[in-house]
Amino acid sequence: MNLNSARLPLLITLCCGLINGCGVTEQIKQNYQESMQTYYAPESLESNTQSTGILLVDAVTTKIANTMPLSGVAIVNVNDAGKEITIGSFKTGGLLSQQSGVVIIPNLQPGIYKIVKIRTQNVNMWETLNMPDTKEFEVEISAGKPIYFGQIQVKHPFASTDRAISVKHDKTRESESWKLVLDKYSESPWGAIIDAQINALK
Repeated sequence: MNLNSARLPLLITLCCGLINGCGVTEQIKQNYQESMQTYYAPESLESNTQSTGILLVDAVTTKIANTMPLSGVAIVNVNDAGKEITIGSFKTGGLLSQQSGVVIIPNLQPGIYKIVKIRTQNVNMWETLNMPDTKEFEVEISAGKPIYFGQIQVKHPFASTDRAISVKHDKTRESESWKLVLDKYSESPWGAIIDAQINALK
């Protein structure tokens, strides 16, 4: 009788632990998800073309034999550096289609913005990189004007932890990037403006 009485609290504790274990696991998952920064692509470009601007960012990381296109960008207004704007790369088609490798950031008030962080990934790996705190990564946004920042290129030299970061400006790549945006958001108020931008690059 005494033996059973002694075992009872232990059994209750074990049962409670098993029951609560699921709750603990879910909490761990939740904290893990919350600790990972999420980049969402805009569902539409329904912003005012008379009072706001849009920014198109392109990037690629080369690491040994792996090429990782852009999947997310974080920018800040230089006058409000504590407020990050994070946007993800949109898909070229339906849910299972591949990401475009470019990021379009809509609804930006006119001003100077800085790219502070990029995320690149492929099926094998991903990485998030802070950008150099230099004027090269600043860009001025004007109302009604689509701006292409350029292609940020990140290269990892073999057997080195260093990274070489540069910005490439190429009209052909810019035109390709805007065409991806136009195909995705052709019905938006920015459609005609983006189309004119593409024609101007010819």
